[in-house]
Amino acid sequence: MKTEQIHIPVLLKEVLEYLNPKPGNTVFDGTLGGAGHTAAIFEAIAPTGRLIAVDYDSQAVSTAAILFKDCSNIFLSKGNFSDVADIINKFGFKNIDGFFLDLGLSSIQIDKSGRGFSYIRDERLDMRMDENNPLTAFKVINEYDEEKLRKIFFGFGEEKYGGRIAGRIVLCRRNKSIETTVQLNEIIESAIPAKERFSKRGHPSKRIFQAVRIEVNRELENLSKAINDGFEVLNKGGRMVIISYHSLEDRIVKNKFLDLNGKCTCPPGLPVCICGVKKRAEIITKKVVTPTAHEISENKRASSAKLRAIEKL
Repeated sequence: MKTEQIHIPVLLKEVLEYLNPKPGNTVFDGTLGGAGHTAAIFEAIAPTGRLIAVDYDSQAVSTAAILFKDCSNIFLSKGNFSDVADIINKFGFKNIDGFFLDLGLSSIQIDKSGRGFSYIRDERLDMRMDENNPLTAFKVINEYDEEKLRKIFFGFGEEKYGGRIAGRIVLCRRNKSIETTVQLNEIIESAIPAKERFSKRGHPSKRIFQAVRIEVNRELENLSKAINDGFEVLNKGGRMVIISYHSLEDRIVKNKFLDLNGKCTCPPGLPVCICGVKKRAEIITKKVVTPTAHEISENKRASSAKLRAIEKL
């Protein structure tokens, strides 16, 4: 395994601390990506541990197969982490001791995939993690009606100019299809007031690209299912660690973990709890874990990372 070829992983020290992988453990890494976390987890559970590493992107799986070609206890699979139960069963496992997700885009996807994940590059509108997915960013931008675009931009991008941008897209595509990231960037910029295009809110296209990517890959739906199903196959004492990068993901992780921690769902004001909720996990990150200033200076992509962890009771 040539670790020098592996990218710098976010919050690596904290991931190992909270996941607490031990020799002989079986761990599920649902976001293989550039394999930085994967390599470190595998080293922690070696020589007898087993690591199931998964990615939706066949490019990531192919690269990892070369990196780990001499490692018999790593099981690589192309797929989505929401199918955790089926994936581990495929390799002959019923339960796992650790479950890990890093929900950020890998450098492979941003810099080398050519699928239009980045608003900085001039690429075709695709944004599929899985090249077999029939839904592409091109279809979303060119075929969704204005109201559906508006809902996505507000809901998944939290973009306050989502309505104006949706209207401008529909207007522009009447003349010709919107095919590239540069074309979409120009439309987005034209719909945002000039004084706000490059303010504290960051690049004007950031939220729209995020929203379209989430829609194409059903990211939030898959995350919810992954937490539910991953927890069910986790052994008692096993840990689940998830790194998210925007508020929509973090909200899902936080609320799911609170539910598993036994948070009462009764309406306020009732004298006694009647919801029957049971505590099934202990939250071991009492407050969200974020990168240090030093890590951010070394890796700007870590700046928005948030880590949460639980242990199954």
